[in-house]
Amino acid sequence: MSSRYTPEPSQIDYHSDIQAQRVARAKKRIFPGEVLEKIDDLIAAEPDPAKHPLYHLVQFYLDRETAVHGGTLYDDLKRLVLAAIDTCVDDVLDQED
Repeated sequence: MSSRYTPEPSQIDYHSDIQAQRVARAKKRIFPGEVLEKIDDLIAAEPDPAKHPLYHLVQFYLDRETAVHGGTLYDDLKRLVLAAIDTCVDDVLDQED
């Protein structure tokens, strides 16, 4: 007898599995240029330049700041990229519906 656990059909969230598959297919249909376009839109929509993810890096290179925390810069850019990808995935899924 196998000791491998097999869930009951009532324990499986088929809708979640189907949605995960749709998102995976949508990500394959997205081009990097589309994501970069969404990033540009997100940045352009921010009226305060100090909230731009590269603001402190620019300040650093203009010799107006002494240091830029690389981890914070990376995290801010990562959040921006992930938000843009989510927007692109939503756009692709909306086209399917």
